[in-house]
Amino acid sequence: MRSLRARLFAATLAALALTLALTIAIGAVLTRRQVDQSQASALARIADDRALDRRQHVTYRTGNQQLGSVQVMIQRRPYFEGVIPDVNRSSDGQTEYDGKRQLYSYRTLPSLGLLVIRPASVKEAAWRPFLADLLLAALAGIGIAAILSFLLARSIVRPLRRVADATRSLAADERHEPLAREGTTELAALADAFNQMADQLAVSREAERDFLLSVSHELKTPLTAIRGYAEGLAEGAFDPDEAARVITLEGERLERLVRDLLDLARMNRAEFSVRAEPVDLAGVAREIVHRHGAKARELGVELAAAGEESWVEGDGDRILQIASNLVENALRETPAGGTVTVSSHGADLVVADTGPGISPEDVPRAFERFYLYDKVGRDRPVGSGLGLAIVKQLATAMGGGVRVESGTGGTMFTVSLRPQRGGVDDLEVGAVQRAERV
Repeated sequence: MRSLRARLFAATLAALALTLALTIAIGAVLTRRQVDQSQASALARIADDRALDRRQHVTYRTGNQQLGSVQVMIQRRPYFEGVIPDVNRSSDGQTEYDGKRQLYSYRTLPSLGLLVIRPASVKEAAWRPFLADLLLAALAGIGIAAILSFLLARSIVRPLRRVADATRSLAADERHEPLAREGTTELAALADAFNQMADQLAVSREAERDFLLSVSHELKTPLTAIRGYAEGLAEGAFDPDEAARVITLEGERLERLVRDLLDLARMNRAEFSVRAEPVDLAGVAREIVHRHGAKARELGVELAAAGEESWVEGDGDRILQIASNLVENALRETPAGGTVTVSSHGADLVVADTGPGISPEDVPRAFERFYLYDKVGRDRPVGSGLGLAIVKQLATAMGGGVRVESGTGGTMFTVSLRPQRGGVDDLEVGAVQRAERV
């Protein structure tokens, strides 16, 4: 298969060569016509000069005279009958004489005729040098056309080749610098389109990667709870009914996360799904304290719930997920003898601890992925650095937000959700909303 550059070179050269050929052909025809006219004019001038000379001398002598290839004849008019169309009228043109094709110019004199003739072959020989010059010019033009065709083909193919190389790099998941805007408007537009595509692809890949990391992080929590309660149940440390309830709840949460992965695979969309349903934040606080109570006692941290019944619109599982992430972080950061409080205030869910706090310069970036991972102490195991980012994402998905306040006395995270509109019975349960892209 021939390359695009070869095709462009051949097509451009063929077009230019055809144009030159047509130009040469038209030029040859016009040159020959001009030469013919010049030859006829020269012959007519000779005839006019001889006729004028004869008239001025008044003496008319018949006879023939040879001037190179030109023959001048002065004879009585009947002598030229059959040679020219009308012996009684001056004329110019071509005729047959002495078995050859001749150019002629005929002038009338009193009772005589003056005929100047020249072989037509001389006329053809006169324009052949012009034809040779035209052919030489054509060869030079084809050479120049070949060079221009090559340069044009290369100027078009080179940006396309850069786009092809960059596309292969993207397909191999390699980083590639933005393409420069070079060449014609169309080629520059192609470079812009590729750069936009590369940027969007990078964002999409990063979003999917972050989403998978987030879900992987969230899978760890229910799996840990299921394993812990299963082991405790086997050792007789937990009430069977209570263990079964927790394992069932965590299993449902695990199923929900797996559905998110299936949604991502089916829809190619890196986002979580949330429901709109009535949720009691005080109930969420009590449930979280109950779930993490054993861990808190193990770490020597007091974990308590506070606040009265407070209903909001949101996804109960996702709110539990948010609270669980915040409490896990608080327990890791709070030293033994400290306190972690989960409370509800209106439409706000607050998780406060008495740990060392977050430095002021890190507070604005606390919810960035992995930002705080290397900035916390190592006295206790740390998470993956995704928990707070997931908290912010889920809060935003439910139409709310999250903020953090920290100082030497500890850290407080406040999750603000949408208050319940009307009564619980009026709330449309099961309405599905889509979160913002990761």
